[in-house]
Amino acid sequence: MTVSALDSIFRGLGIDNIHPWNISGWPCSGSAVDIDTSDFDSFTGPNPFIKCNCTYNNNTLCHITHLKVYAKDVGGVIPDELWTLTFLTNLNLGQNYLTGPLSPSIGNLTRMQYFTVGINALSGDLPKELGKMTDMRSFAIGSNNFSGPLPSELGNWTKLEQLYIDSSGVSGEIPSTLAKLQNMATVWASDTELTGRIPDFIGSWSKLTSLRFQGNSFDGPIPSSFSNLNLTDLRISGLSNGSSTLAFMKNMKYLSFLELRNNNISDSIPSNIGEFRSLQQLDLSFNNLGGDIPDSLFNLSSLASLFLGNNKLNGTLPAQKSTSLLNM
Repeated sequence: MTVSALDSIFRGLGIDNIHPWNISGWPCSGSAVDIDTSDFDSFTGPNPFIKCNCTYNNNTLCHITHLKVYAKDVGGVIPDELWTLTFLTNLNLGQNYLTGPLSPSIGNLTRMQYFTVGINALSGDLPKELGKMTDMRSFAIGSNNFSGPLPSELGNWTKLEQLYIDSSGVSGEIPSTLAKLQNMATVWASDTELTGRIPDFIGSWSKLTSLRFQGNSFDGPIPSSFSNLNLTDLRISGLSNGSSTLAFMKNMKYLSFLELRNNNISDSIPSNIGEFRSLQQLDLSFNNLGGDIPDSLFNLSSLASLFLGNNKLNGTLPAQKSTSLLNM
């Protein structure tokens, strides 16, 4: 079943060289069983490629656990046979020309952990059956043509660490069920039609280090609960309504990138900004900031880009003391 399903998948995607990683005709052989899967996504060997686990039934039975068809310019809909590979834990179909919706049969892949279909032309609503994939760790669907909301069933992904949905086409409010995703570390959700307020519960994601909400349709303000986070990368722009402050960021001293452009922020630049020793880029432009620019900001040896235009700042511009500042 595995062999015929795999061959049908490749033929459905227009791939002629069915098993480029071996010459035996049996897919679970050669490098498909020899390589270490710990760094499968960056593996530079054959493409397309699979990885098999042959430890079943006293090492006499193999199952495909990893499948990659990355940047091969394949097109058309995803073949239904893919949803029969129920032992898959890692699937990478990124950067192709795939079209059509994700089938509800995707819910068959209950062992899935790393799922990537970014940079395609997939469309339609995300099926609620995604919620059956409760072992998911990383989900990447950015740069597609999906529509509709994020299914509330994604709240079942309590092991999820990475969510990449930027430019995916999804819309609507972020479901309240996502409050359960306490292992979340990275969220990139820019350039979508996500609406409503940014949920307060994101402030409870204690493992979160990177959050990007640029160019969405969110309402302000920025949640005060964000003061609980220890972020290194925070990018929010284009909030409508509601006035925000910068009080939440005063203890985020490990930030490397901070963009809070055009968010109707009425405040002054924190006086302790000079303690943000890792800060490389700071963009607070197009807000209602007032007061003086702290002199300590220009002492930061890491700062390379600074954008403070279109505010109500006053006083004398401090002298630039750091040679690392390239853009101001």
